[in-house]
Formats: sequence, structure tokens, C-alpha cells
Amino acid sequence: MTTARFLSRILTIAVAMFILGFIGHQLLLGHDYVAIEPIMRNKTDMMEHMPFAFVNALCFSTAFVWLYSQLRSHRLWLMHGIRFGVGIWAVAMVPLYLTNYTIEPWPGVFVAKILAWELVAVTTLGIIVAAFAKNDSEPENGAHAVPEALTQGRKA
Repeated sequence: MTTARFLSRILTIAVAMFILGFIGHQLLLGHDYVAIEPIMRNKTDMMEHMPFAFVNALCFSTAFVWLYSQLRSHRLWLMHGIRFGVGIWAVAMVPLYLTNYTIEPWPGVFVAKILAWELVAVTTLGIIVAAFAKNDSEPENGAHAVPEALTQGRKA
């Protein structure tokens, strides 16, 4: 993958994260956040901290695109993208929101709704990155490629 492709995929995933975040956390779950409003920053303070959201999106999308380039398969790109998204959801979103639920007084139903939305969102990101990568020649730096000379003696 070229540097230009890598950077464009990072930017695409970051923008998609913001769009999905707005849809999920503002439009779908916005009224549910009222229950935890007393422990949250006010809107002015939140906007002052918005640069951290951009850093978060760039860090996440960079790792997301890079990991997919290392783990992807040429078979059934759509299913692989879905599995990748579910895997990232399990290692990133589930621990984050269950920790929030454990430490802060978040309602359990609210956490379940967030986790359900995040499953949809991260799976969507997995599908997007898989769609971009479906025609790439092979994983970045040949992570899964085995040089032909090494497989010569193993053919049965």
C-alpha cells in the first residue's frame, strides 16, 4: 500500500468515525446522556477539549487501518471486514464502556445501548477499510506472505 493510500484511508476512517459518532451519540443516544449529564463536562468545556477528539480519531484510525493491512485476507473481504470490526469492538469498546459502567454511575441500559451502537459503528468501519483493501496485492510488508522459495520443499 502506498503512503498516499494509507493516509487517505486513515482520513476516511477518521471522518467516518466522526459521522458515526454524531449519528450514534447525538442523534440516537443524545436523550439518554441526560441521565449522566451531572458527571459530564458542560458543552463549553467539552468544546474546549475537542482537539483531544481529533487526536483520538487519528490514533484510532491509524491503528485500525494499519492492523487491517497486517491481518486481512483476500477471501470474502466483506465478511473479513465484519469480523475485523467485531474484533476491534471486543478489544476496544467493550472494555472502555464496561470500565465506565464499573467506575461511574452509568445506567446499565444506557451502557448496553452504547455497546450496541458501537458494534454497528465499528463493524461499519471494518467494512469500509475492507472495501478499500479488497484489491490490494498483499498485506503490508508481506506479513502473511511466505516467499515461494520457502514453500518449495513443503508441497505435498
